[in-house]
Amino acid sequence: MSSTIIEKIKKNINLLVSQIKRKKKRSFVDAEHDIKLLRNAHGRKFPSLKQLIKFKKVLNKREKFFLNLAFVFFAIAIVWFGIDFVAKNRTKVPAVGGTYIEAVVGSPELINPVFASMNDVDFDISRLVFSGLLRYDEKQRLVPDLAVKYNVSEDGRVYTFELKKDVVWHDGEPFSARDVVFTIETIQDPSVNSPLLVSFQGVKAEAIDDYTVQFTLQESFPPFVSSLTLGILPEHIWASIPAERMKLAQQNWQPIGTGPFIFTNLAKDESGYIYSYSLSRYDKYYRQSPFIEEFIFQFYPEYAGPAGAIEALRSQKVDGISFVPSDLKEKVARKHINLHTLQLPQYTALFFNAEKQSLLEDLDFKTSLAKAIDKDRILRDVLKGDGQIIYSPILPGFPGFNPEIEKVNYSTEEANAILDEMWERITYSDYRQERKEFMLSKWETVYDEEHQESSTSTEDNTENSDEAKEMARREMEAEIDKQLDEELNEAQIFFRKDDDGNLIQLNLVTADTQEYRQVAQLIAGFWQEIGIKTNLKFVPSRSISREVLRERDYDVLLYGEIIGSDPDQYPFWHSSQIEFPGLNLSLYENERVDEILEEARETSDQDKIVELYQEFEDIILEEKPAVFLYMPTYTYATTDEIKGFDVTRISNPADRFADVTTWYIETDGRWDFK
Repeated sequence: MSSTIIEKIKKNINLLVSQIKRKKKRSFVDAEHDIKLLRNAHGRKFPSLKQLIKFKKVLNKREKFFLNLAFVFFAIAIVWFGIDFVAKNRTKVPAVGGTYIEAVVGSPELINPVFASMNDVDFDISRLVFSGLLRYDEKQRLVPDLAVKYNVSEDGRVYTFELKKDVVWHDGEPFSARDVVFTIETIQDPSVNSPLLVSFQGVKAEAIDDYTVQFTLQESFPPFVSSLTLGILPEHIWASIPAERMKLAQQNWQPIGTGPFIFTNLAKDESGYIYSYSLSRYDKYYRQSPFIEEFIFQFYPEYAGPAGAIEALRSQKVDGISFVPSDLKEKVARKHINLHTLQLPQYTALFFNAEKQSLLEDLDFKTSLAKAIDKDRILRDVLKGDGQIIYSPILPGFPGFNPEIEKVNYSTEEANAILDEMWERITYSDYRQERKEFMLSKWETVYDEEHQESSTSTEDNTENSDEAKEMARREMEAEIDKQLDEELNEAQIFFRKDDDGNLIQLNLVTADTQEYRQVAQLIAGFWQEIGIKTNLKFVPSRSISREVLRERDYDVLLYGEIIGSDPDQYPFWHSSQIEFPGLNLSLYENERVDEILEEARETSDQDKIVELYQEFEDIILEEKPAVFLYMPTYTYATTDEIKGFDVTRISNPADRFADVTTWYIETDGRWDFK
């Protein structure tokens, strides 16, 4: 190849390389220029909202899935962080609001502190409407209420109370020492007939000034302060009402008090029965006003049954029930219902009325009655174990209690051995036949007297008369058999008769509640095994005071007495308390017991009090005016929506409201940054 051709080829190659270099340089400059133009056009380095909205259009399905998953995790993290932040920095606190409806068996009679102690319903409502100088808190400690403080003189006879100055009655009138004096003087008026009269006998109440009241006792009586939990009445409301007409006043059903709740209304049916009673929160209450806005008592005639209090709770018509009988706990226990078991100083006993039934004066007879009772079975079958067997009126935890006292042990054989020495047995069939013949004989005497004038001497008339009498006799015999079937229990295989041929029998009376009905039936069964016929009478709870206690109309009374926080046995066993409204239900009289109870009231020496009550217990156990059966627990039920309830021990059922101002239904949040 010639040199000319080779030179031309080299020249073309160099020209091509040169063009390529120029092109690359221009491309780089152009690209940089393009980017610069784009930036200048948009004015930002990040995409706009419009671009973001269209962002997902450039993603494939896989990329979209992971992007959505990331968003979900991000949202969960935000929520989780928010919940954790609120939980750490915001606290739930009670708030004002809500309505609480409580089912109560019974009905109100006199919502007045002067009378309320005779009716549990009255006492419950009075506790919410009225307040006293002192009160028991949720731990059963005696603390000031309307009082700021008090002091006692060296001789223990003078109590001086300084009162709160910011208290107003529900009608807006100011509270003063005059109201306290008026209340005490009202109780002391015999024409008022207050059951609290004995607690304030011989007490002088005096208003030193508007906010200082002084009590002067005839003798030192340390437990006196416990009686000052009594609700105080407004003088400006009651002063114009005559004492003898006090029980008839409208104010007994529409009360004015200083307590945490104020009366709003009541509802009656056509017969006048109060079936609902409403209270509302008193926002000017001198202590912490309640959180619950409205408090309603709904009244029922019974616990069980389709129209009973328990069914109302189960069907959520009410939010609580004032008392749950032991045998019905299983029907109440369910999800969202809290059962509060409270310790209550109460004993249930059989009180013997020797004035009504002379047989009960005999110590051997009373001993046999006590020995025939299986207390373990009563506690097991009726109370389902919720209680404690007792043998004396001195309860555990009270001065003088002795767990080692001599007990009357259950033994039907020993009881029968005692009675066999007193009276012979007569079998069921023999007694029934004897009773039947006696009743027929009485009928025949009456029949002959009624038909004597119409009889004639003719033979035909005599035959017709005999046939008519025989027919009437057969009819009467059938009627007597039917009557004896109702009168006599075939399970009682034998009876006993006294020397005059009278049947040994007792009339046992008690309140018509499920618990007392079952206990009474067991008692009747125990006593029929020793030949004692027991006639049972059940009286409605709301009528027991008026129909039974007032007249002491019973041979044996099955009843529960609430001792309260005060160990004083005076109201229950001193002879001055035999007459109604005293609570000496056995009508018991013993001079030495009276002396002991009076002395125990006057001393503050705890060792002396223990010594006195132990002697009192020994005498009671020896003379057996009653058979002490058991000390029950008190069960109260509320739904779990009711919070703030913290009571475990009470002195009476109304003490379940000791911390009612802290109960709440509604809640609110409060920021609490740490």
